[in-house]
Amino acid sequence: MADGADIHLDPERAERLRAAAEAAGVTPEAFALHAIDQAIDDDWATSIEALEDYERTGVSYSVDEVMAELRANVKAKQAGRK
Repeated sequence: MADGADIHLDPERAERLRAAAEAAGVTPEAFALHAIDQAIDDDWATSIEALEDYERTGVSYSVDEVMAELRANVKAKQAGRK
């Protein structure tokens, strides 16, 4: 396990980082650490599991299909409450 790391940014990325940090009101270091934490904390396991499921089954759903199912479920729940 590493005790620390240094990252070299090319001038364009360094400027973009500086500008974003300034806009957020934090140091470039704090901004970068927050961005790294967010990337590391993303739920990669769920994404990998979904990809493996797709590769195994070939089944996928379009956004339209998912939204139609969601709407149908919401309507059914609303109808049950009346």
